[in-house]
Amino acid sequence: VHLSKFVHLSKFTDDPKKLNQWVTQWLINQLRELLTVLEKLFSLVFKPVNPFDFEAQEDYENYVRDNEYRTLNGELVKGYQELIIANWLCRNGIEYQYEAPYKSKRRIAEGVDYKPDFYLTEADIYLEHFGVDRHGKTRPDIDRQKYNQEMELKRNLHRECGTKLIETHHYDWVEGKLEQRLEQLMRENNVKLQPLTNDELLEKLNNSDLISTLAEVLYKSLQAIRTEQLNSDGISARLAQLDNQHANWCAAFLTRLHQSYQEALREENAIDFDDMILQAQAVIQQQRFKPKWRHILVDEFQDISAARLGLVKTLIKHGPNPTMTAVGDDWQSIYRFSGGKLEITTRFGEYLGTHSLTKLDKTFRYNNSIADTAGNFVMENPEQYKKQVETHTKVSNPQVYLLDTLIAGKPDPAGKVAKIIQAIREHAPEDSIAIICRYNYLLNDVRENLKHDAELQDGQLKNINYWTFHKSKGLEADHCILVGFFQGKVGFPNENKGHYIVETLLPTLDSFKHSEERRLFYVGLTRARKKSYLVADPHGMSAFIKEILTPKYDIAISSERFREKFQEIFKCPKCTNGYLKRHQGQYGAFYRCTTGNGCSVRPRVCSACGSPTIDHWFHSICNNPDCRGETPICDKCGRPMKQREGRYGKFWGCTGYGIKDDQCRHTRKWLP
Repeated sequence: VHLSKFVHLSKFTDDPKKLNQWVTQWLINQLRELLTVLEKLFSLVFKPVNPFDFEAQEDYENYVRDNEYRTLNGELVKGYQELIIANWLCRNGIEYQYEAPYKSKRRIAEGVDYKPDFYLTEADIYLEHFGVDRHGKTRPDIDRQKYNQEMELKRNLHRECGTKLIETHHYDWVEGKLEQRLEQLMRENNVKLQPLTNDELLEKLNNSDLISTLAEVLYKSLQAIRTEQLNSDGISARLAQLDNQHANWCAAFLTRLHQSYQEALREENAIDFDDMILQAQAVIQQQRFKPKWRHILVDEFQDISAARLGLVKTLIKHGPNPTMTAVGDDWQSIYRFSGGKLEITTRFGEYLGTHSLTKLDKTFRYNNSIADTAGNFVMENPEQYKKQVETHTKVSNPQVYLLDTLIAGKPDPAGKVAKIIQAIREHAPEDSIAIICRYNYLLNDVRENLKHDAELQDGQLKNINYWTFHKSKGLEADHCILVGFFQGKVGFPNENKGHYIVETLLPTLDSFKHSEERRLFYVGLTRARKKSYLVADPHGMSAFIKEILTPKYDIAISSERFREKFQEIFKCPKCTNGYLKRHQGQYGAFYRCTTGNGCSVRPRVCSACGSPTIDHWFHSICNNPDCRGETPICDKCGRPMKQREGRYGKFWGCTGYGIKDDQCRHTRKWLP
């Protein structure tokens, strides 16, 4: 085909880091202009979620756990409304602390120390942001009456202690008046506003993670725009689906980014891979090239994008009535981030018309234990083709093993991997081994720890491969060790769907929960010829591990910690899916819920058995059913109670009695 001018592939196609650097520099060049629209900019980075939209407690807990809202000062807050408050205070030069302990150690709710949302340090004022509408209604999963009672208890506590409390509400944000309300409160309480200069704001932005976070969002958004061939109207149409009052501004900003990228390509006299597909299709449609192929073969069809499909259909339409053969496995469709669209495979006829279907349902790689476990797991999604895979190799016992991450009672995934490698080498010293992780950071951590593991002998690390789940596709090893099964946005499955702007720009995802992550698990599980080992956190159990523990899966459970009794000990009493995980801190061991900031439970460590103990109003009770040790605690401040002798006999006295600056004189009747 004769082109009007010579072009070459852009440097951005050879080195994705260069594209990332270009996007970052483009953003930096826009910063001074963006200072006047910071709230709109924040809505591009952070999803402006309305908490009242969550119907179930579990959904809200997962949202708080998996979404980071970082302020200009670097604090991690619980939601978008608190982010607005914190950033408004920062921009107006008002010093504050987020969720600092109250001046007096008190408890408003059972088992939880009172920590007001914000403390304005120089003004000596506390600010609470109450999650109620104008009628006192709360989120659907919250007890409305109890929440309103606790609001009143907080007000009474401030009156009792002589502290100043000011209030904002959920309805202030809903009505678009939250910042206006803050300004009014500052004026009424003589708090002077000292807005930061543009240079000071730029310094705040540069010192925060906001620039890198936003650059990553823009980079992925640009990739999605290119893959989906979106023009200005297409970007606006996608973002119009969002519940975001700044959607039009976000669409215009992304359009400007895309136009700048196209201009950069023109200046370089270059094209990228997306241009190659578009221009090839255009050349055929303009009849500047006549396809002559009578047979078209498309391999890895499950990863085809809408743009690539458009090129294939153009080749068919303008060719000599060709025959097309597509080879693909819908169970391995794992590249949505690069435009892959599962439904083009599973609904082939709707996209390409009349066809014949041949299913290849025999494998010579792995055994029937792996095939049954992986196949049953992926077919839970009704969108997937139903296939009963027959294996050449037959075994009578499970070859999928579930192990915990603990060594000597402490989390050590790399240490557990080392133990598995040692066990494999004892029986099969020459077999190949693959360690597979969802993320590179986990893979690198395991690799580095294995290099320095003193228990591994010379030669035991030979013939070992390190793959991510995505890179493992098409590869195989005798034994595969799958690592990283825990809850959260960097766990497996990844509970976070990805940035909401990018998700809206990408191809639609089938609605089955964790559908692509489920296929990714299938890919990793079926890399093994002989055995698969799943190394999982027993105290923050992955949704996938919970599922394969059900009777429908025949796996070998190699750790008692996955049994129901152990799960009961570490289950958070407040959260739907949270588990209490032990950590080692500066002052000793402590437990924290895997839900993170969304959970207020702060368990103690049982002195008798080391299990978590949960604070109630009058006692802290061990979660271990074989222990159930009880420690009397003060129902006013939460400190331990101590048996004392008085004029009228024994009584319980708070150990806070001797604290000079925050004395607690609370007592209770002695009940042996």
